[in-house]
Amino acid sequence: MAWRAILRGVAIVYGTTFVAGLVFAFNGITPQTDHIGFPLLALLTGAVGVAIALRVADTTRLSYLVAIGVGVWLLNLTSVVLEAQSLRGWVSSSGFIATTVILGRLLIGVSIETVPTPAMLYSLATRKSHSALRNRRIWFSRF
Repeated sequence: MAWRAILRGVAIVYGTTFVAGLVFAFNGITPQTDHIGFPLLALLTGAVGVAIALRVADTTRLSYLVAIGVGVWLLNLTSVVLEAQSLRGWVSSSGFIATTVILGRLLIGVSIETVPTPAMLYSLATRKSHSALRNRRIWFSRF
């Protein structure tokens, strides 16, 4: 997996959660006012961001998921530098980020996996039926 794709995925996840956080703040939903709803909404918007990043990258590989999770986790280190979060809180956020990545993968389901197309199966079935019909015609024409 290319670094550019990983950085794009991290930017998508971080941007999605950042914009959602702004929307929540404008609507008065903060961790102080809504102790249960805010973390659940943050988890959901992060998972949607992961799902979007997986769609853009067109992969569900474990290495890509781990790279996105580690990238988002390291990008959140800026909140420690800006003193918005303690180092201990940043380390403990790794469980939340792992849950977000797993939930985002589950939102995708199996839709990215390669599945044989019905058109291909249809063409194989019609080819077999035509060859069987041709063989019957040849057999009946002998009499």
